Amino acid sequence: MDMHHHQAHLVQEAHQHHHPETLDYGTVKHLLSEAELQQQQQQLNLASTESTLLAAQSQHDAAKAVYDESALKVERLKSQFRDQIMDEGLRQSCRWNDMYYKLVEWKEGHNGDTTVPCDPKSSEDVKKLNRWVINQRTGYKYFMNGDKKHIKDHRIDALNKIGFIWSVTDHLWDNNFEELRRHHAENGTFDVTHKQNRKLATFVSRLRTAMNHKQQGLVQQELTQEKINKLNSINFTWELKRKPRKSTTRDTVKFDVMFNHLIAFKEIYGHLKVNKLEKEWKKGVGAPALKVYRRLPLFMAFCRKEQLLFAGGQPCSLDVEKVRLLTDLGVEWKKPASEPRKSTGGEASRKKRKKVEDNGGVCDFHQQEEDHHHQTHEGMVGGVPMMGHPGLPPMLKQENPEHQHQEQLMI
Repeated sequence: MDMHHHQAHLVQEAHQHHHPETLDYGTVKHLLSEAELQQQQQQLNLASTESTLLAAQSQHDAAKAVYDESALKVERLKSQFRDQIMDEGLRQSCRWNDMYYKLVEWKEGHNGDTTVPCDPKSSEDVKKLNRWVINQRTGYKYFMNGDKKHIKDHRIDALNKIGFIWSVTDHLWDNNFEELRRHHAENGTFDVTHKQNRKLATFVSRLRTAMNHKQQGLVQQELTQEKINKLNSINFTWELKRKPRKSTTRDTVKFDVMFNHLIAFKEIYGHLKVNKLEKEWKKGVGAPALKVYRRLPLFMAFCRKEQLLFAGGQPCSLDVEKVRLLTDLGVEWKKPASEPRKSTGGEASRKKRKKVEDNGGVCDFHQQEEDHHHQTHEGMVGGVPMMGHPGLPPMLKQENPEHQHQEQLMI
């Protein structure tokens, strides 16, 4: 029994702990009624506010529609006003208007072109119109920078009316961009080979080079952020995906193979003038003993190019042994660009060579010595050298191509 009373006491304490104030039924009912009345009043207030908001939104939309209509009317009036000013300006008699109407005629006769390209063969009228067009672009650049004394507003409007191109560079860029987009739509790639379209391939290559320089911190004015965004919008691939090169080597760089062909060529023809025979074979004069001999000119050009690198101490595919083998075979090497070339002798040299050919290919050294001795005495007057003689002081010498060629023949 005591245990039962103890448990009841514990339950009463717990109830008082969670509900310290115990309210009777009437009080709770009264409070509930007041709360419901407050809720109803707030609901009425909310409905009134929403109604007011809807009315305000409706008024706002109506006011905005009136404003938009008014703004359009203002723009139309501004446009009409500018057109009237433009028409009034174009009715005046001045050189600018004359050139403007010439540009309009040019556009009608050249498929809408307003750039007016010209070359040295163009007429004077075309050249004048070209210079005038360039001056308009220059004046517009000043205008955009705040200097408005070079071109007037109504003249800009008149040029815009006929679709004048203010920047040829941007115009060409936009044309290339559209062509690139069509290429991607047709081929599924932005990579363009020179064989497919040389101009477009150059455009793509310059884009990627400019982006590479921009990433390195170099200033690239031709690739603005606007253009980058435009290219990114079509998912342009900035990196060129190159196919892996094959490891096979062409015969032209297989030295051992082509060198043996060169030895056989010399044994058959008695010389190494592969370029000369190749030209004759192309003209239909004769035919090579072996088809591989047609690749010898490329091999020789390759060896001469590599020998220049070898002589300059630069990395190359030739070594001392290969250079020695080619030299012993009789290959003539190119001289470095730093070494001076001998004079060809001009017309006198050609006459002397013809004289040697008429003599059966034999140079008459004794006749040359006599001519030289005769010229020496003719060039002296009273022991004083005359102009044109080799005995003159260096500052007074005049070159004699014929005499120089005789000395070369004697050597």
